[in-house]
Amino acid sequence: MAKDELKKYFDILELPADASLREIHKSFLRLKKIYSNESIAVTPLGEEFSEKRRKKILEDVEAAYVKLIAAKKDESSRTAFLPVEEPEFTPDQERIVDPAYSGPSLRKIREKAGIELSEISKELKLRVDLLKSLEAEKFEALPEAIYLKVHLKNYAAMLGLDPIRVAEEYLRRHKAWKENSAPPEK
Repeated sequence: MAKDELKKYFDILELPADASLREIHKSFLRLKKIYSNESIAVTPLGEEFSEKRRKKILEDVEAAYVKLIAAKKDESSRTAFLPVEEPEFTPDQERIVDPAYSGPSLRKIREKAGIELSEISKELKLRVDLLKSLEAEKFEALPEAIYLKVHLKNYAAMLGLDPIRVAEEYLRRHKAWKENSAPPEK
């Protein structure tokens, strides 16, 4: 999507065109809070600010956020994940492929976006130590796969990544760890 097309979405979120992922996210949360039912900002306006108008603004804010996150994701996929030349190896060496969405790579993406763990913790209602374990791939400290999958999808969505792909790649390593660390059957 061209920068001109994105300008209207930046305007809706009251942001400059060069806003970071973090700024987009913060503005989205701020505007959502302002135009929510419980907001003291719009309550005093009463009939001057109709429910229909408030809902329309919230829809526009949501749509702008989705479009900008998708644009940032597209932008980062063109720059951050350019193919890396693989080192040469001899046939007797084991070829090691680093999955695109390992815990450390997720941490790097988060840091590059300028998003603090505390922000993710607050937004997703997850403990910071759980998020640190996720990024460090301390599998023994993580919840069961069914819960972990939900956490990974939400975390990936906050970073503007493909939630399904992130969860699948991460859980593949989690499953391998679990199989290798299970006590032998008697």
